[in-house]
Amino acid sequence: MILSRRVSLGGVQLDELDESIVIRGIDTGVPHESLDAVSRMGGAGQRLVSQHWETLDVSVRWAMDIPKRQLARRREVFEAVTSWALQKGWLTVNYMTGRRMYVDKTILPGSGDMWNWTDEFTITFRAYNVPFWQDEQPISIVRNSITTVSASINIPGQARTVLDVSFKNTSGASMDTLSVSAGGNTISLSGLGLASGSTVAISHGTDGLLRIMKGSTSVYDRYTGSDDLYVNPGACTVSITAGKTGNATISATGRYF
Repeated sequence: MILSRRVSLGGVQLDELDESIVIRGIDTGVPHESLDAVSRMGGAGQRLVSQHWETLDVSVRWAMDIPKRQLARRREVFEAVTSWALQKGWLTVNYMTGRRMYVDKTILPGSGDMWNWTDEFTITFRAYNVPFWQDEQPISIVRNSITTVSASINIPGQARTVLDVSFKNTSGASMDTLSVSAGGNTISLSGLGLASGSTVAISHGTDGLLRIMKGSTSVYDRYTGSDDLYVNPGACTVSITAGKTGNATISATGRYF
C-alpha cells in the first residue's frame, strides 16, 4: 500500500520494509537556534550579538498493523525499522519534492510492551553538520575561456549557504593562482602548479566542511582569505580571477528551514 506520507532514508522507503507499517505523522522540524544578547543602557531592551543555527530534528511517528498476540512478529518489524533508521544518509519526504536532509544521528524509541498493539513509535533524525533541508540538485552557471569574470547567480533557499567553484585550466600552461569572491568573502589560492587540462575545486561534502582539491590532492594549505564562500539567498555576484585561461563552474545548493 502506498501511503500519503512517506519517508525514505538512503533511498529506502520506510513503508516498504514491511506491509504492516503505517506512518502516523512526519514533523519536518525547524533548526534549533542559539542566541546571545546583551542589555542596552537606559533600562530597556537588548542587543543581539550573535546567533547560530545548531541542529535540525525531523520526527517520524509510525505504528504496525499486527495483532497484539503476534508478539514475535511485532518485534521482528520493530527491529527491521530501527535497523533502517540507524544508517547515516539522505532523508527525504514525499511531499517535499526536490529537497533532502543529511542525517548525522538517529534517536530511537524504546519498544515498550509489544502487547499494546495500538502503540506508536517516534524516531528522531538529527542533522548536526548542515541543520537545514537542502536542494537535491544545486543551481549552476558555467563561464568558459575566462581569466577574469564577474557573474551573477540567483542563490536559492531561505538560509545562508556556501558556493562550490571548480576551475579547469585550458591555457596550455601551468597555472599558480586563483581567487574567488562572493558575498563579501574571498578565497585566494597560490602556488597551485595546476597543469593544463587539470581542475581545482572548492567544494563541500555532506558535512558542509570546505574542501579544496587539485584533482584528488588536497591543496587546502595553499588557501588564504575568508573562512568560506558564504552567500545569502537572492541575487549574488561572483568574481573570479585566474592566473591562466580556463572554464569555471559556479554552484550553490539552497538551504531551507
